Amino acid sequence: MKSIQEVEQDIRNVFAGFVSPDDKWSYLLRLAREHPGMDAKIKEEKFLVKGCASRMFLVPEFKEGRLRLHMDTEVGADNPLISRGLGALALKIYDNRTPAEILASDPEFFQKIGLQQGLSPTRSNGFASLLKQIYLYAEVFKALSARGNL
Repeated sequence: MKSIQEVEQDIRNVFAGFVSPDDKWSYLLRLAREHPGMDAKIKEEKFLVKGCASRMFLVPEFKEGRLRLHMDTEVGADNPLISRGLGALALKIYDNRTPAEILASDPEFFQKIGLQQGLSPTRSNGFASLLKQIYLYAEVFKALSARGNL
């Protein structure tokens, strides 16, 4: 498995190859379409990402010392595929990582590659909320693991 830094470099390379701003949106839409959905049974209110305009669900699972993240959005007129694409991009980096790996990663990575340029303020805030939730889950699982509660 590639390290977080290697995956980030892969993403940097993809973004560096974009010729126009539309390339970024096409890439996010492709990620959204390729991202597997979640079972509707686990789309519970307690897993909604707070601060996200779209109804985005992020379900954590701690398995064999790694944080598994399951994400989906409700896609429709009010919840376009871009939100799912943003979530899928975040999971490319953070899914199946140890809490320590996540917490040691660069929280400003997405800003540095210009991902949020062109996003509406609402979508940008929602993406920031998703990242905050991922880091929060990593902190919680790290603390629980250190106490032997997992």
